[in-house]
Amino acid sequence: MTELIVAEEHSQLYDLWVERGDRNLSVCHLDFHCDMRGLLIDRRHERARYVWQCDPFMNRLDSGSFLAHAVMQGIVTRLRWVHDAFGGRGYDDLYCVKYESDLSALPFLLAGSRKWVQLDFAEQTFDDWRGPQQEEYLSLDWDGLAFAEYDEDLIRRLTIAFLEYDFRPRAIFVSRSAEYCHPDRALFEDFIAGLEKKFGTRSIRLRPQEHPPLKASRSWTFYHGFEYRLLRLMRKMGIY
Repeated sequence: MTELIVAEEHSQLYDLWVERGDRNLSVCHLDFHCDMRGLLIDRRHERARYVWQCDPFMNRLDSGSFLAHAVMQGIVTRLRWVHDAFGGRGYDDLYCVKYESDLSALPFLLAGSRKWVQLDFAEQTFDDWRGPQQEEYLSLDWDGLAFAEYDEDLIRRLTIAFLEYDFRPRAIFVSRSAEYCHPDRALFEDFIAGLEKKFGTRSIRLRPQEHPPLKASRSWTFYHGFEYRLLRLMRKMGIY
């Protein structure tokens, strides 16, 4: 029977993997966002590394970076990121994952002494995706199907199409991510009910997390204020 776990935040999946001692997972990550902040992926050589290890923001473990930590710790070694054409790195997500082809990745590719780990990675849109494979762990963020800017008709079409896929992954983890998804909770609960019916199972609900405040020095706070403006300017110029 397919295990179905439901949580409020996506980073709770990382906690679950650590608790269970999971290693070398193959993951299908269906999400509007990458959740790999602070990670550089060299797709040509199938490897990944941290961008900064001394930056408290880039390396904080949260829903925007939990996959980066899972990759670097060997929990996830094969990863497919799936999103619709509107989402992904093209959206205004300034702290998204870097690729080896990005101009801003060049300094980190030259720093050859840094630790690299193995990662078989692919990025796909819904048009190219045919559902999760049997050996994959399905990591699904509700904003991947119900982003806050989507209307209800589009959300229902996407969820119906998703539920019609013929698949049975080893496990499904669904996070609501209230900050980014459509505010109508009923849409989310209808989707969970659809998953329960499809797989003949009952969902396991995890308790919400409590987050400690981020502690950063004044110099790092000033730096990120500058960096944010610089990244926004680079995005407008088409530079990653």
